[in-house]
Amino acid sequence: MPAPTVATPTPPVIATTPAAPPAPVEVATPADLASRRALVNHEQLRSLPPNELAQEIARLSALPPTPETAIDLAMALLLTRNGGEQLRAIGLVEPLAKGATPDAEAWQPMARLLLARLQELRRLEDLLDRRNQELRDSQRDVKQLNEKLEALKAIERSLAPRPSSSVAPGTTGIGAPAAALDAVPLTRTKTVPRKAPS
Repeated sequence: MPAPTVATPTPPVIATTPAAPPAPVEVATPADLASRRALVNHEQLRSLPPNELAQEIARLSALPPTPETAIDLAMALLLTRNGGEQLRAIGLVEPLAKGATPDAEAWQPMARLLLARLQELRRLEDLLDRRNQELRDSQRDVKQLNEKLEALKAIERSLAPRPSSSVAPGTTGIGAPAAALDAVPLTRTKTVPRKAPS
């Protein structure tokens, strides 16, 4: 008798998917670090009361000029809402925004943002100043026109005809009726001729 054959099971085939490569870790660039630091500093400056903000401006002004200090000082000056200080802030960030020195390169994005913000704010304030000047000029013109109108009215009142004091017909100057005076008999006095001197 032939020996029975035993079928040996074949091992299952397990499909393996290749492992996904690890996500690359993004390394913060110097510009990223500079922008983050500037934003954190801006939030701190916004929370300062006016007197402490003035002290911080004085402290930053006394420090050696660096791109980092210039950005911090420009943001502090922006918060003062003072036109003169805004011009000073523009003078601080404009060289950084346009320059290409290696130490300022990391601060250029923030400098460009600040410069655009300062220039737009300056343009709006100049426009507001012109509108206020036009309003003052209009108010002065209206005042002058009102004064001229009042002067013309005064001249018109002085030239208006006054009511006449003429006597009404049938009355005398003292108000007695003329007919009543006619009824009063008039007595004539007899004149005695004078003798001529001898």
